Amino acid sequence: MKLRLSIILLCNCAAYAALPAHAQTMVQTAPAVRGDDPEYRVSPTTIGGLAVAVGSEIHIGYDDNIYAIPADPIADEIAQVDVRVDASHRSGPFDLNLHGVYGARRYFTYRTENADTYRLASDLSWRPSEADALRLNVGYERAIEDRGDPEARDIRAIGPREIDVATAIAGYRRTSGTLLLDIEGSAIKNDAVSIIDADRDFTSYSGRATAGYRIGGSTFATATGFITARDFRLDTSPAGLLRNSTTYGGRVGIEVTPGGVLEGNLSIGVFKFEPDEPTSDSHTGLSAAGQLVYRPTQRAAIILDAFNGDVVTFRNGASGRTDTSVQLTWQHEIRHNLYSNVGAAYRQSKYRGSGVTEETVQGRFELEYLINRNFSAVADASFGKRTSDLPFDEFERFRGGVGVRLQI
Repeated sequence: MKLRLSIILLCNCAAYAALPAHAQTMVQTAPAVRGDDPEYRVSPTTIGGLAVAVGSEIHIGYDDNIYAIPADPIADEIAQVDVRVDASHRSGPFDLNLHGVYGARRYFTYRTENADTYRLASDLSWRPSEADALRLNVGYERAIEDRGDPEARDIRAIGPREIDVATAIAGYRRTSGTLLLDIEGSAIKNDAVSIIDADRDFTSYSGRATAGYRIGGSTFATATGFITARDFRLDTSPAGLLRNSTTYGGRVGIEVTPGGVLEGNLSIGVFKFEPDEPTSDSHTGLSAAGQLVYRPTQRAAIILDAFNGDVVTFRNGASGRTDTSVQLTWQHEIRHNLYSNVGAAYRQSKYRGSGVTEETVQGRFELEYLINRNFSAVADASFGKRTSDLPFDEFERFRGGVGVRLQI
């Protein structure tokens, strides 16, 4: 998990898609910008039929509130080293991408916060025709919970919470003439490493189907149905209540296929949360999801990420939780070897049953200077603030640092 503070957004579970290792300008600060200066293009190494690219990053940072606490914050300097390997193989209609990352985080003073992370993922796609595509993705990650996350561990002596996340996703997509069909199923297993967090272990099974009708050019009007079932390792809470639940719903929206000035999708609708516990009430709320990328020029991209819906909660006294998150990012190629990333985000967490609401706002800035096709220098800074109905959950936090990246 990177030390550079990214926008605080809800991410209970994520699918890890490997990146293809074909020749490209390896700009991580502004990946949505379509800069392609040949002077900075990196070509992968071919090993046994695989196109392999290796990258690493060393980052030295400062965090003025490492425990995300409301008063008397504790600061520390942090060193982070990440090593990444991407490999790809293409054979006719088949496309295989492999991805691996290892990260080591070390605090200068408060060493209980030290952590090691890793992620392995593979993505296999098969295109039997121009209109059809099938995809299978599997991944495994050792993730480290950020102290500023909702419901994060507040025990300092034993360090942040470690979570193993295993993911399997299968999907089918057909785009033909005026019609679009996109179906996806996934299973995600969350396994907290510490035995004291056994109540947080659960597996999530999800399904989604989207149908679309082309309303012009590359734009489709869409209707989506979805369902998620959560199966907890411990069937009942300490109070003896059943913990499993099902969430389902539908949304309508638009989807713009890649290749133009605008791409991505955005939809809005409703969800219904149904707990297995007969004494707990079901709940209906607003469901929204999507990401839109707008490129006013080849050198700039504006990205909107939005989410509203039901998420998992472990807070005592809460019967459920609804999160709303919005993130706006501006990525810019200032010149052929200088890239920037400026972002702002807002997140609201409402805990049903307890009446508690938390709000987080955050801004960040990152600059990357390409020294040559293999090296770049990075500087970043961010500030976040959370307000809450519970004063001990509030905090302000500044993080920043400098680093170097290597790509071969």
